[in-house]
Amino acid sequence: MSNEKPHKVDKSRSQRIWRLISSTLNPRVWAHGIKVLNYYSHTHVTELQKATLGKNVRMSPMASFANAQNLYIKDRARIGANVSLWAGPGRGKIVIGEDTMIAPNVMVTAANYRFNDGSPITSQTMDEGDITIGDDVWIGHGVTILPGAKIGDGAVIGAGAVVRGEVPANAVLTGEPAKVVGARFIQSAENTPDVASGPANDRITALVLQEFSSLQASDLELKLDETGIDSFDLISLRTVIENQTGTAIPDREWASLQTLADIAKLPTLAGSAQTRTAPLAQTPSVTASAPSTPAPVQITPGQATRHYTIDMPQMALSGLSEAWLFKELGDIHWQMITDFLQSPSSAIADDEGDRLYATFTRLYLEATPKLRDFKENDTLALSSSLQRYGGSFFFGTHELSAQDVGCRAQTMSTFAKYGERGKNTSLIKGTPTLPDPDSVPSMEAFPAFGTEYRVRRGEDPAEAIFECEYEILPSHDINGVGLLYFAAYPTIFDLCLEKFEGKGFLIEYSTVSKDLYYYANSEPTETLIFRVHTRDEENDTLRHTASLSRKSDGKRMGEVISIKRR
Repeated sequence: MSNEKPHKVDKSRSQRIWRLISSTLNPRVWAHGIKVLNYYSHTHVTELQKATLGKNVRMSPMASFANAQNLYIKDRARIGANVSLWAGPGRGKIVIGEDTMIAPNVMVTAANYRFNDGSPITSQTMDEGDITIGDDVWIGHGVTILPGAKIGDGAVIGAGAVVRGEVPANAVLTGEPAKVVGARFIQSAENTPDVASGPANDRITALVLQEFSSLQASDLELKLDETGIDSFDLISLRTVIENQTGTAIPDREWASLQTLADIAKLPTLAGSAQTRTAPLAQTPSVTASAPSTPAPVQITPGQATRHYTIDMPQMALSGLSEAWLFKELGDIHWQMITDFLQSPSSAIADDEGDRLYATFTRLYLEATPKLRDFKENDTLALSSSLQRYGGSFFFGTHELSAQDVGCRAQTMSTFAKYGERGKNTSLIKGTPTLPDPDSVPSMEAFPAFGTEYRVRRGEDPAEAIFECEYEILPSHDINGVGLLYFAAYPTIFDLCLEKFEGKGFLIEYSTVSKDLYYYANSEPTETLIFRVHTRDEENDTLRHTASLSRKSDGKRMGEVISIKRR
C-alpha cells in the first residue's frame, strides 16, 4: 500500500472551461433555477399579494411569508432581510403596528404543530394563536415570536429573545431566558416631566453634597458646565444614588438635568429617601428561550480562563508582545461583560434604545520581572475575573503566568454613546440594562482603582519637558466603530517616548509596568500632542509620566505612567 497522503489536484484552465460548459448544458442546473424562482414566488411575491399592507411599508426582498391572507402590516413598518412572517393556515393572524421595525433573521409564527398524539408531527393538527405587535416596536436580530404573543406599543425586544405571552407597553426585554429589564419612556412635549417642578428630596441632596464635598449647597443651583463636574463624575454620582436608593434612574430623566439641584426633583426619585438595604429585585421572566450557540471561549459570568502557547503572534522583540497583550486583556474584559449582559456587543443599548460602546477608562499592567522575560513556546495561562459598581462601572482583574515569569493587570471600563452621531468628541456616558444583576458581584463602595483615576483626572499634570506631534494612522489606531482604539494608546506613547529618548530606546528597554488613564477620544483626522512631564532614572530603570491631547482644542485625552527596565 502506498503511504502517500491524498492531496488536491488543481484543474487546468481547459478543464475548468469544460466544467463550466457542462454545467450550462446540465438540465438539473436549469431545473434548480426554476425551483429557486418558484420558491421566491411562492414565499414572497404571491404571498405578499394576499397580505394587507399600509402606506409606506418597506421590506427586504429576502423576507418570506406564509398564509399571508392573515397578515396585516400597518403604515411605515420596516421588515428586514430573512424575516419570516408565517401566519396560521386557519385563523392565526399576524398584525404588525405602525412605525414598527423588525431586524433581520426574525421568526414570527402564528401556528405550531402538535407532537404528542403518536402520529408523525407533519400529520398532526396545528395550534394557532393570533400575534399582535403594537406601534413603534423595535424587534432585534434573531428574535422568535410564538403563537399568541401580544407585544405592547413602544416595546423593545433584544436580540435573540424568544417571546410568548403578553409584553407590556414600553417594556425592554433581553437575555436568555428573556426578561423585562427596563422600560422605554416615550413622552410627548405635553407630558415630559419638568424635573424642577416637583418637591426636592432632601436625602438625595445630601448624597450629592456628600459625593462632591468641595461644593456648597448654593453651587447645586449652578448650570452643570459651571460646576467643574465632568461626565465621569456625573455617572459616578448616578451610580451612588441608584445604589443607595435601590432605584434605577431612566436615561431620559438623567439627560434632562440642568443643575445638580434638579437631581433631587427627578420623578423617579420621589419618595426614595430610604437607604438601600438589599439589591434590586430581579424582574421575573416572561419568555422562553432557545438554546444559545456555544461561545468559542468558555466564559461564565464574572470569570474567564484562557491558555496560549507563546508563538509569533504573541511575541515582539524576543518577548511577550505588549500590543497583543493589551488587545487580549481588552477582549477578555469585554467578553466577560457581554456574557454578563447576555447580549452581543452590537445589541447593547440603554433604556432609550441608543447603542452603547465599551469605554476603557484605566488599564494597569505589571510584569515580573519584565515582558521580555516571557519566552517562545512558554505556556501562558490567563485567569480573569469581573466585578461591577452599579450598572456602569466594570473592573477586571487578570493574572498571567508562564514558566518563570508572571504578569498582572487591572482593567476599568464604562459605557459611552454618541451625543452627536458620528462625532467622536461628543461621547457621553451611558448605562446598559442588566438582565441578571446578581450573576456578577457588585461592589459596595467605589474601589481605590477607580478613585485614583478620578483624582488623577481632576489634577493638572506638571509642566512639560518635551513635546511633539503625532499624526493618527487610521488603519492601526482607529477601531471598528470609528473611535481611537484603547490598545493604540500604549503604542502611541512608546513611539513618542522614543522621539524623546532617542532612536533605539524601545530596543534597549522593556516594559515593567504601564498605567494608562483614558479621558477622551478624537476624530480620525486629528493631530495629537504628546508631552513628557517627568523623567526619573534609577540604576537600569526609567520612569516617565506623559500625556496625550487634541491639537484642535487642547483637550487632554489620556495619560501614562511608564516604567521600563534595561
